[in-house]
Amino acid sequence: MLKFWRNPEFVRYARAELRAPRAITAGLLALVVCALVGLSSWAAEHEKIQMFFKLFHGWLTGLQFVFAAFWSASTCGQAISRERELKTFDFLRTTRLTPTEIMIGKVTGAPILAYFVVACTLPVSLLTGIWAGNSPLALLAVYVLLVVLMLFVSVVGLTISMVLEKSSTAVGALLILLPMTAFYSLGATQFPGLAGISILPSIMEVYGVGDATDFHIPTIFGLETSYFIATLLLYAALGAWLVVMLRRNLKKDADQVRLLSRWGAVGFAAFLNVLFYAFLDPKMMSLSSGYDKIQPQGLAIVAVVLNGLLFLLLGIATLTPQERLKVWWRRRAAREEGYFSEFGLPWPWLVAAALVAYGMLVAEAAGLAASFSLKDWQLGRAGYLMLVLLVFSIRDVLFLQWCAVTKMKRPLLKGLLYLSLYYIASTVIAAVAEVAGNKFAEKVFQLTTPFGALFTDNLGLRASPLVFVGLLLQLGAVFLVLRAIHDRISRPAQAAVVSP
Repeated sequence: MLKFWRNPEFVRYARAELRAPRAITAGLLALVVCALVGLSSWAAEHEKIQMFFKLFHGWLTGLQFVFAAFWSASTCGQAISRERELKTFDFLRTTRLTPTEIMIGKVTGAPILAYFVVACTLPVSLLTGIWAGNSPLALLAVYVLLVVLMLFVSVVGLTISMVLEKSSTAVGALLILLPMTAFYSLGATQFPGLAGISILPSIMEVYGVGDATDFHIPTIFGLETSYFIATLLLYAALGAWLVVMLRRNLKKDADQVRLLSRWGAVGFAAFLNVLFYAFLDPKMMSLSSGYDKIQPQGLAIVAVVLNGLLFLLLGIATLTPQERLKVWWRRRAAREEGYFSEFGLPWPWLVAAALVAYGMLVAEAAGLAASFSLKDWQLGRAGYLMLVLLVFSIRDVLFLQWCAVTKMKRPLLKGLLYLSLYYIASTVIAAVAEVAGNKFAEKVFQLTTPFGALFTDNLGLRASPLVFVGLLLQLGAVFLVLRAIHDRISRPAQAAVVSP
């Protein structure tokens, strides 16, 4: 593996982005912004010199984080898709660079102008931070967070760019950063450590600001830690999975990208479940209901619902291209491969992911047996709900797989639109049926959607016979979609006949 400063992709970006006129202009603009921030801070607070430096340093550091994060997300978010638009991606793929070397070159090279601007303003930020009374160790921790954030959003942006055919700078940056900032609110929930995905709690902790009564102390497997450590662990763990996806697909066309192998997808589902339980604060669990407490059966339902969403995402990530699915179908007919194949239908792997998720829920309940009995978790009801979500997820994923083997353009996008139309239509029909009575509307939901299995009272589940009837209907739909897929992929190839 090449050292990143000798990486051809890094060198290419460095020469293009840091040309002398461009670099000088960017550096001067950065210093002008520093001067303007300093003057504004002086106008706001000039009576106490230390407060002035605190205000100056706070605004300057915030601008550094915002600029560096958005620049890294936007540049890496179009690094591959832009190459495809310019028809230069094929030249990059034919080089001797490995996917890992291309990834390192783009992650470190594409946002190099942001690194340069931060470096230009770093002396001012460090001096104002020291004069504001912050310790050198705290300032070091802040800029470690800045570098880690830039690398993480760069890897996320590059992954998004890899699966898209067209680039959109602003939209790509928002797709990365807005969901990250939303995790900030988890600091006041039963999963305070997951707030570390947002960089804000870590920065506030390092500077010692913020209302401590609003945020709980983060825990990892029940052990108290800091938001700084939680952020580093989360970025490292999630970034490692993204690196695996990039190394696997970086040199492939967009229509051939499969983010993970089938076993990798099951492993990723297991990893997310471990993450969910690892950052749960056991002290926030109770048998009695409360504002900041969660009951064991409530936690089980949250875990099952989140896994239901995960099943759909994993199914989309493991859809098989038509050509490979045809090969698998022939090999399965010849008894050379089974259903658990890398290029087979995705539904067996969703079943495997569901079994792993339910097994981890049982393991979590057994691990907390000293505090809560297994009856408190209502594992039977949780398994019933997971079965409902699994069947609906299999139906939806197989429908998307059928769309993928047809000749329609953009099959995944159209398939998702059709599924959205189905659920919207079910909701509208239930709303109309509510005129005849709430019970009738509830029956519509139980027959046509997985949401009918939920029962709002006491966070439990209602094992209504209509839900099982709905499951039978969905299994029938699964059978019909499987037949439709079979009819598509079993058709012999039609060769064009040349007239004499």
